[in-house]
Amino acid sequence: MATNRVSLEELERVLPARQVSKLSVKYGVDARNQYRLPGTSVFTCLLDSIMNHGVTTQRLLEEIHYQRTGTHADHSSFGQRLTSIPAAFFEAIYQDVHTRLAPQASAAEQRALRVRRADATVVNLSSKLLVWGLKSGTRKGKGTRRQVKTVLSLEDDGIPQLLRICENQSENSDSVAMGDAMLNHARPRDLWVFDKGCHSRLRLLKLHEEQAFWLTPHGTQALRERETIWQAPGAAPPTAAPEEGDLSFMLQRVERAYFGNSNETEGEWGSMPLLLLHGLRWDTRKSAWKPMVLMTNLPLRADGEGAGPFTWAEVAAVYRQRWEIEVLFKFLKQHLGYAHLTSRSENGIRIMIYMSMIAALLLIWYKRLTGIDRGWRSVRSWFAHDLHAWVEGALRIAFGIPEPPPQT
Repeated sequence: MATNRVSLEELERVLPARQVSKLSVKYGVDARNQYRLPGTSVFTCLLDSIMNHGVTTQRLLEEIHYQRTGTHADHSSFGQRLTSIPAAFFEAIYQDVHTRLAPQASAAEQRALRVRRADATVVNLSSKLLVWGLKSGTRKGKGTRRQVKTVLSLEDDGIPQLLRICENQSENSDSVAMGDAMLNHARPRDLWVFDKGCHSRLRLLKLHEEQAFWLTPHGTQALRERETIWQAPGAAPPTAAPEEGDLSFMLQRVERAYFGNSNETEGEWGSMPLLLLHGLRWDTRKSAWKPMVLMTNLPLRADGEGAGPFTWAEVAAVYRQRWEIEVLFKFLKQHLGYAHLTSRSENGIRIMIYMSMIAALLLIWYKRLTGIDRGWRSVRSWFAHDLHAWVEGALRIAFGIPEPPPQT
């Protein structure tokens, strides 16, 4: 239950209106010929719209602008500005908010593993309506569709990060999109957790060479097993559904292995530790236990009872928590308009992706600060109320209006 509201001063610490104004100067979005609809005003109206309505339209932006400023800006003007304002301005605001909210790791924390769950999500639309994006479904007679694809990560602190907005046709493959995005952001002691879509063994090896670790289900990779290093005591496999609190992954054995088929020698693949965790996973959709093999390059523990800092059961639990990024995608699409393309230009789409991410960061921060526990619609509603004073201040700065004198 919420106990406190967020003050304007607290909001200014994570989203300083003066910083937004400085970035508008840096990226030249408030030029004189844009006075009626400066970039700062567009940003403010977009944020106001997302928080109050979830889904944003250009006509809605027109109404919000009139309500907040008392001046008219036609909806087509917003469409033109979404096409022309540098998306880098909105990216810079996102990066600034992310930096302010992401905790600064201490030296001890930097030595520990940083778990990062990664995945890709798409928004599809007919090519007749969307001229930018990755082509898909191009078989003759089927028509052509395009998809806007992004790669995100989610860390243990619950702060999401946008890793990549895909633009190359090869990124239709998750192996390329996710693999390259993780490589570009990998740091030593990262533990990347992802599904089997990223199956490129070469990219997995490159992550290892960056001193990063990974955990993923076995997909299509050819494997050669070396030895069994752990075997569960002889017991009949489970048949009944796990009860609340029981493990949903039953480990059966652990093996050392390396990538390769019968015609390959170990070569460079032998330099990378590869552990296979064979087990049974409870499939909730089919209500049955199904075989599953997890792979990781975490080093075998000295006692042989786990990998890296984790026991075998903890390794399975780390992978199970990957589902949290799927929950993040649902949150973005259902509550923050991530799946609604307000603009169909490349620039406008990029702007809306950054706006959804900024809104997500602010709502996650707000929920933690206030303790509101009645769902995201309630969190968004309360935040929209507290955002009102910030919006007024940001618009005053954008239009050079002096602050009103304090009431006596």
